[in-house]
Amino acid sequence: MNTLMTRDDALRPQASCPQTGCDVLIVEDDPAQAEELACYLSRAGLSVQVRHCGSAAIHGVAEMRPRIALLDYNLPDLDGVTVAERIKRLSPETSMLMMSGRIDGLAEPTLRKVGLYSFMNKPVRPSQLLSAMRRMARTALKTGLPATVPHKFLGITFG
Repeated sequence: MNTLMTRDDALRPQASCPQTGCDVLIVEDDPAQAEELACYLSRAGLSVQVRHCGSAAIHGVAEMRPRIALLDYNLPDLDGVTVAERIKRLSPETSMLMMSGRIDGLAEPTLRKVGLYSFMNKPVRPSQLLSAMRRMARTALKTGLPATVPHKFLGITFG
């Protein structure tokens, strides 16, 4: 039995979710990192889609209707904030979390404005990521809205 299902069913799709939907959309340009995350989340029982650039994610998000989007900040075609803004418009029910090794010029007000739940520094520990995703899913389940930024971010301090 997988630990995700026994600890928290909030991440699992509900019966009302469309058949074409997915639990998690990973937008990561590094194929090795994307594969590692996808494998970990798939083993946890989640349906995962991967896109390696922002434009591909944006083009598919309306059909995928992911419950959670994991976004890299530094993508080859668009920055993660731009991708988050467009996902929010196309799939407002999607909760979002951003990851990056570099965050030049990224500030907390920007993250709040685009509706991100959290920011995590890379390399992201899978257990920490899954824990954040559980919190996001529980928040969305309670409120009926996508999880948005809590008062304290994971893994980053803004000055």
